[in-house]
Amino acid sequence: MTEWIEFRHDWAYYITTDTFTMNKVTGKVPAGTIVLIKEKEILDNGVTITNTTYALAKDGHVVNLDDKRSASKILAKLFVDYMKKYNEYPPDTTFDKSFKNGSVDVLFKASDYDKFKIRLTHDLVGSDPEEFLMNLSKASRKKFNPENEWKIEPAKSNRSTCKTCGQKIEKNHLRLGEPSYFQDHLSYKWHHFACKADEIWGIPNNKLSGYVDLSSDYKNKVTKALWE
Repeated sequence: MTEWIEFRHDWAYYITTDTFTMNKVTGKVPAGTIVLIKEKEILDNGVTITNTTYALAKDGHVVNLDDKRSASKILAKLFVDYMKKYNEYPPDTTFDKSFKNGSVDVLFKASDYDKFKIRLTHDLVGSDPEEFLMNLSKASRKKFNPENEWKIEPAKSNRSTCKTCGQKIEKNHLRLGEPSYFQDHLSYKWHHFACKADEIWGIPNNKLSGYVDLSSDYKNKVTKALWE
């Protein structure tokens, strides 16, 4: 049974240890998970940046880590356990580079804004890391099951911009709304359906708001892309 630890913050996420997905913190986090705590900072020149603090949920508390490297070391152990159990790469993970000492880095893309370089060593893997990775399969296509509802609809105007390709979304073209929270305020990042459909393959019907209101042609298009 998963142990949940009380933790509240206006803008924070945790990385699950079984699927390595990033979920918004809503009052509790599972023990053993890496927690990413976000804060906005306005620099002297007026530019706003986002700072991330890394923490670990353990022993009934969420404890701050020294830095991102510390978080990556913890993730490395979880990654090796996953690789040995399933004989495949974790989701959203690719080979990055190898080193003369035999260690290798894999790149884990937790989100569009949060990426980790995971260092795999001989001691951690128990064998040659590069050879170990060569024997793994690519990550299986896992059904996307978000914590919060996504939205789908024909664009109401031509003012929104796709966050995936950077191009405008024309009025009445199908668009996907990715939920985004800032200080508990919900908004949506819009994407062309074609740009993002593959990433949300298998999403449950009840997590895709607006689907039931689509035209029959759009429903057929969405069904073929997401559930067949």
